[in-house]
Amino acid sequence: MRTILILIKKEFLQVFRNPLLLSILVVAPMVEFMIFPFCADYEIKVLNIAFIDNDRSQISKDIIHSFNSSEIFVSKGLLTSKKDADEKMKHDKIDLLVEFPSHFEEALYKNEPTVIAVTANAINSVKAGISTGYVQEIIGGYMQDFAAAHTPSNMSAAMAQQASMQSNNASFSQGEERRRSNSTTVMPEQTITPPMPIHISISNIYWYNEQMNYKNLIVPGILVILVTLIGCYVTALNLVREKEIGTIEQVNVTPIRRWQFLLGKMIPFWLLGMAEFGAGLIIMKFVFGISVQGSLPLLLGITAIYLLVMLGLGFFISSVSENQLQSMFIVLFLFIVFVLLSGVFTPTEGMPGWAHKINYLNPMSFYIEVIKKIILKGSEFESVMKETIVLSVMAVIINTGAVLSYREASK
Repeated sequence: MRTILILIKKEFLQVFRNPLLLSILVVAPMVEFMIFPFCADYEIKVLNIAFIDNDRSQISKDIIHSFNSSEIFVSKGLLTSKKDADEKMKHDKIDLLVEFPSHFEEALYKNEPTVIAVTANAINSVKAGISTGYVQEIIGGYMQDFAAAHTPSNMSAAMAQQASMQSNNASFSQGEERRRSNSTTVMPEQTITPPMPIHISISNIYWYNEQMNYKNLIVPGILVILVTLIGCYVTALNLVREKEIGTIEQVNVTPIRRWQFLLGKMIPFWLLGMAEFGAGLIIMKFVFGISVQGSLPLLLGITAIYLLVMLGLGFFISSVSENQLQSMFIVLFLFIVFVLLSGVFTPTEGMPGWAHKINYLNPMSFYIEVIKKIILKGSEFESVMKETIVLSVMAVIINTGAVLSYREASK
């Protein structure tokens, strides 16, 4: 135990004596965590929109005014031709084009089918999909109001019919009473109820993210990315640096065991990673207003296991690498695969079957599920038990492989 403590002290001294390494471990992740959530956002704040109005009617003017009243859309005015619109969209001066056909208003009043053409710049497919959704929402809302205002109510006709029947019943009431008294069978009086208009209202409730704020998802995801970088990237470069400067040979001739050496290397970065994660939770709470809904000790415990996985992976990469350049390329390759398949930016449900199979080897995909469930949903251990078991097994296998590979590399 004393040997491990001495090695831990040595690692901390190396970290704090190296300003560049200290800035990589502390300053850079915190700066990135403060900046990235404001940039990595799928919410569309500004859309440049133009119109071609072939109808020149009051309805088309009202719809255009609805777009002009929106905070998202910036109107670039009316265009005279489709060629002019194509030229502006080619030079990214407009994102959307809304074209009204001739006799648009007339078709609406005659209840005939008509089409509003919406053209979107789909170089950014995400932006195009979201922007056309906004357009459909505004036009659809206007059409609903128009239909409600111009559809004749069945209520007035039904009330007139009921009033007419009541007057007829009053004129024949005396004769009907005599017929009832002389007959043996009495029919019950029928009451005609006028049809009432049916209004269906659909309300949405968004659980775990009521305001549909994208930062509630992206901020924890970026925190996962930073923890992964600290755990894997820095440790991989640290051990392979020992090879390059030759100090690893001095360690190998000492009576220090391999597992003691690896623990002495891992524990300082594990502590720094946990400290970074705790600082990230504080920033997430007071800067972005996102608090942990579930158990904080459970979250910290699973994070500790995940860091062991990343640290072991970093040491395994450094053991099989000859220099820092090799280890850097390997870590970069694995990091990109981990991030793209983890579900931080795109849902894993939409990925093909082979990607789901690869994800079984991706520790980041399991950890991001834990983060979302505990931070956003407030889940208990039963909901994250599968992910915890998988990460624990990965930690044992990868760290065992790191010890064995280090023995082979040091021979």
